[in-house]
Amino acid sequence: MGPGIRVSDRGAIRVLTIDNPAKRNAFSGAMAPTLLEELDRADADPAVRAIVVTGSGGCFSSGHDLQEVMETPETAGDPLANAAFSRPSEILTPVIGAIDGPAYAAGFILALNCDLRVATPGARFCAVGAAIGLVPVGGQLSRLLDLVGYPVAYRWLATAVPFGAEEALQCGFVMRIADRPEALDGAIALAESIAAVSPAVVAAVKAGLTHTVRHGTDAGRGAEPLLAALVRDLPDGSEGVNSFLERRPPAYPNRPKDLQDRIAQVLA
Repeated sequence: MGPGIRVSDRGAIRVLTIDNPAKRNAFSGAMAPTLLEELDRADADPAVRAIVVTGSGGCFSSGHDLQEVMETPETAGDPLANAAFSRPSEILTPVIGAIDGPAYAAGFILALNCDLRVATPGARFCAVGAAIGLVPVGGQLSRLLDLVGYPVAYRWLATAVPFGAEEALQCGFVMRIADRPEALDGAIALAESIAAVSPAVVAAVKAGLTHTVRHGTDAGRGAEPLLAALVRDLPDGSEGVNSFLERRPPAYPNRPKDLQDRIAQVLA
């Protein structure tokens, strides 16, 4: 079996595994378009309540296959060619990165655009753009600033020096360092805790936070009652209250297929 994106399900959690261990899980051939397709397919499936992205063989991803970049250098900064790496931040389904070993270049961009990141002690991160003469793209000049602040973002981007899991944790880039050899179990546990609550509320949370980051605090404050009213018309609220009163775990329905469109309408 050649390089590719492996897909598996653990209950309501979709696991996407970057699998090209011979090249430290570099993206080559159709791997990036396939990842984009699988992220969109998972997001369109109401039964998928969380997505975990990981790599095989103790490595997340070393980025693009440099041999292919040399042959087609125009793809290095092409938004369409790199759409997969920023897609996690654009979909409603929560995406958790399980980071083992290196997450460099496009692998760093992919990790950056996940909602949450779990790493192992041996994880390494690097925004390589300045070292190879390429302007950092894919959220490195925008999303990264919101996550870690200007001094840290500037240092990481302007020096292109790799940094480890402990620094990533201290700066808030990584939320947890797993105490196991692989980050996948920790990411799955985190995904399960998200999958257990209301999918509609989780979607509204991601949409509301993203709206605030893009448009400012006042816009985010204005979006809160709109999103609350939208979700109030769904059965999640009554199920949550009833389950609490009946002292049982809630059984939330999958989010409506058109929820993304409805959220987009109220936030327009």
